Amino acid sequence: MDPARKALLESLEGKARQLRRHVWRALRAGGSGHAGGSSSAAELLVALYFHRLRLRPQEPDWPGRDRFVLSKGHANAALVATLVLAGVVEESVLDRFYGFESPFGMHPDMKLPGIEMCTGALGHGLSIGVGMALGSRLQALHFHTFVMVGDGELHEGSNWEAAMSAAHHRLGNLTVLVDYNRICQSGPLAEVMDVAPLAEKWRAFGWQVVEIDGHDLAAVADALDAVPLRPGCPSAIIAHTTKGKGVSFAENTHLWHSNNVDEAVYNRALVELGVP
Repeated sequence: MDPARKALLESLEGKARQLRRHVWRALRAGGSGHAGGSSSAAELLVALYFHRLRLRPQEPDWPGRDRFVLSKGHANAALVATLVLAGVVEESVLDRFYGFESPFGMHPDMKLPGIEMCTGALGHGLSIGVGMALGSRLQALHFHTFVMVGDGELHEGSNWEAAMSAAHHRLGNLTVLVDYNRICQSGPLAEVMDVAPLAEKWRAFGWQVVEIDGHDLAAVADALDAVPLRPGCPSAIIAHTTKGKGVSFAENTHLWHSNNVDEAVYNRALVELGVP
C-alpha cells in the first residue's frame, strides 16, 4: 500500500475510535441517547470529514464549503463528535449533551457551528439536500452536497420524491450515504418494514449506486473519491453497517437504538472501545 494511503487510513481509524468514545461520553452526560445509529455511522463520518469534504473549520460558513446534511438526526451525537474532532466546536460541548439550554441535543440544531440544517423529523434531509445541490448550480459555487439517511428513515415517502427529483434535475453534485444497519427504532427492518432490495430501488429512481462495507475505511474512502459515479447523475453509497458498532452489548439490537447511559454503562463501553 502507498505510504500516504496507509497513513490516511490509520489516521481515520484512530478518529473513528475517538468518535465512538466521544459519543458515549455525550450520552453519559445526558443520561441517555442514540448509541446504535451514532456508532454505525462512525467510519462514514470520519472518512467524509477528514478525507472528502472541503471545509474551513475556523470559517464554518465559508460559501465554497461542501454541504453535509444528517437526515437521520438521531445520530447527532456522532455528528457533533465529528465536529469536535474537526475543531469546529469545543470539546466541552460533549459534557452538555441534552442539558438545559444546551445547543447539543438529540437532533442536529443550527445553533451549533457546522450544522447545516435542523433535522430529525425523518425523511426531510434528502429534500433539503436536493435544494442545496440545485442552489450550488444556480449560484455557480460548485460545492458538493452529501446527505446521510438511515435505512429505517427510508420508510418515509418524501425520500423517494426527493430521489426522483434529484435524478430529473441531473444532480451529479449530490450524494446520499445510506447507513444500512438493518435495524430501526422498533426492531429489525425485515420484521417492521423491509426496504430490500435497496440498491435496485435507488437505481430504479435514476441514481448511480455502489455498495460497500461501511466499516471498511478503505472502501468508504474509495467510494467517496469516486463520486459522482457518473457525470450528471446523483450518487448513492449504500453502506452495510452494524448497529451499535464497537460495543458488544449495543450491537445488532434495537434496544440500543436509544437507551439510558449511566456511569456503569459508560465504563463498560469504554472498556470495549479502549481508553485513549
